[in-house]
Amino acid sequence: MQSKATLTGWKRVTPALDVEVRHGIPVHVYCSDYVQPYHDRQITDRIRAVTGLAVSVHDGAKLSTKEHEWSVCVDKNKFEEVLHRLALASAAIFVDRFHKPIDDSAVDWNAAEFSYDFNHAIEHCCIPIGTLDKQSYFDRYAKVMKNESVRLIDAGISPLVEAE
Repeated sequence: MQSKATLTGWKRVTPALDVEVRHGIPVHVYCSDYVQPYHDRQITDRIRAVTGLAVSVHDGAKLSTKEHEWSVCVDKNKFEEVLHRLALASAAIFVDRFHKPIDDSAVDWNAAEFSYDFNHAIEHCCIPIGTLDKQSYFDRYAKVMKNESVRLIDAGISPLVEAE
């Protein structure tokens, strides 16, 4: 079975209802047939079943008479899990590019990827910027990235990585 953190792309959750997932994190919901109305609870329960993350949907937009789209906010209590999934993806990108595990010399990589992923995790969880102590998450993030890169190299896995 595919790890939830590696899910990327559009996933069908019911007939006519799809969720866009990036690195296991839901970002948009799309409904192509509004004959059967969906309630927020139905949508969020189905997204949770696919991604393992509790979410809320908001900013619904009617694209046409039979098309609707919603944005997704991951539960703020799942911020660390979102950041963890992004760290796994960043480790896969490193292995894909450099064909070696992350080591102590990858200081610039660690800092750049952490800043990028931290900002995206805040965005995915709809947390206001500046409300979290960013540096308190760095050591754990770097450790996850390093361990995952070692695991990928040791297992001989050449990850398929989609650029954002």
